[in-house]
Amino acid sequence: MSQEIDTEAKSIQCTQKILFALGSIFVIVGIIRQWPILGKTYMEFIEGSGYLSLMLGLIMIVLGFSVPLLMGDEKDS
Repeated sequence: MSQEIDTEAKSIQCTQKILFALGSIFVIVGIIRQWPILGKTYMEFIEGSGYLSLMLGLIMIVLGFSVPLLMGDEKDS
């Protein structure tokens, strides 16, 4: 039982690290592609070339925070 929980915890940590890493890469690429961010209007920002990668990166980072909830962390129950 203890080994099962340990394996699950390692799997959760690995998934979190992957989502954080990929999300950070997407955010950095999105910011680079959107670069003069301050001079843009809202519509120019949304229609920009890096908007989708920026939003995808932010979503992946949020999913990285919620991995224990999504994978059913059963230590609490």
